[in-house]
Amino acid sequence: MKGKTYGVIGLGKFGAVAADELLTNGHTVIVADKKEDALKSLHNTPSYAYILDSTSTVALKEAGFHDVDIVIISIGDNIEKSILTLMALKEIGVTNIIAKATSNIHGQILSRLGATRVIYPERESAKRLVKEFLTQDIDFEIFELSANTIRAIRLNIDDKLAGNSLKHIAQNMRLIAYKKANSDWELLPDLETTLVYAGDVVVLLGTIKELKDFEH
Repeated sequence: MKGKTYGVIGLGKFGAVAADELLTNGHTVIVADKKEDALKSLHNTPSYAYILDSTSTVALKEAGFHDVDIVIISIGDNIEKSILTLMALKEIGVTNIIAKATSNIHGQILSRLGATRVIYPERESAKRLVKEFLTQDIDFEIFELSANTIRAIRLNIDDKLAGNSLKHIAQNMRLIAYKKANSDWELLPDLETTLVYAGDVVVLLGTIKELKDFEH
């Protein structure tokens, strides 16, 4: 397989979302679960999909997991199977493994057995949500221009953002339109020299990934 590839084992809520996000962003993804219904839960069509026992080194190797760059283990509450899957992946030569843990003890075991990174989805989601409550107090709207790729943002400038250049406001996005308060829209304004004031409005364009990295 050419290019950066990923494997996702276990297609519960977290695993299915992880696989869909990777596929949406154009990556090659191998998915596996013990149940056929789990494979059908994906919104995007995976590059390769298998029903298998993830504790079997033979099954994992035949599915091609030994060739991927990063494998995500997202097995539910079956701690034993999660651990055995990690051991099987290590045995077939996978070096970059992200493993989901359901408790501190589970996470410690995964780390000691060689997981590159251990994640706690519920804990990390709560932290992101609180951060959003504390920091996302700006006024903006997001518009879907393409089902899986392009988004536009209409951002209303407040006192917090006033005084910045359009270049600073745009960050990693493309600023396509600017409207000063009580004025007409201006397409593709000069980003370097134009400063924004409270009451102004800008329209930004970018991919889903760029939107995730956008911070204001």
